[in-house]
Amino acid sequence: MEESVSFIQNPEIHIEFFLKKRGIIINDLKNISNNWELYFFRFNELNESELNKYLAEDRFYIEGAMHIAYYGKELIGFKHWDLIDQLCSYFINSIYEITIKNKEFDRFYFPDQPVEVTLTKEKELISIKIGHESPVFLHKDIFIKAFLNACKNFYERIDGNSYKLEIQKIEEIQKYLK
Repeated sequence: MEESVSFIQNPEIHIEFFLKKRGIIINDLKNISNNWELYFFRFNELNESELNKYLAEDRFYIEGAMHIAYYGKELIGFKHWDLIDQLCSYFINSIYEITIKNKEFDRFYFPDQPVEVTLTKEKELISIKIGHESPVFLHKDIFIKAFLNACKNFYERIDGNSYKLEIQKIEEIQKYLK
């Protein structure tokens, strides 16, 4: 059996991806965090064979969840599950806008939900507001570097060729931040 891939996390920030189990309906968002194993696979625990089998069913609509915690406080979790590859791309585009294009803020909506996300830069911090929740303030460089590394690993494992533009944008932002 092949070993699973694990990712090194920054002790301040934890970013992890989960893939929604196919054919499973999520009816209860209140208890989804406590019972996530019923609905999701932990992405970094799938070996290449398991991941390829999962993606063989559909490589273009990859439902999943992004879990981001900063010093243990959850910023985004299972209740915001969506098309995970597209959600990553939207975040990357917003990060690009506030770093490379030097915009003060950028916003987007989740791919399949009317949930607005706003990223605002404030000196060394970045504020991330998801829906009607209170904004969370994170150290900008720490968040961006960790998030981009996690997304790049995610895209490369899924299919680097299909996500060339996203990977190129990640690399451009990473060079800018050095």
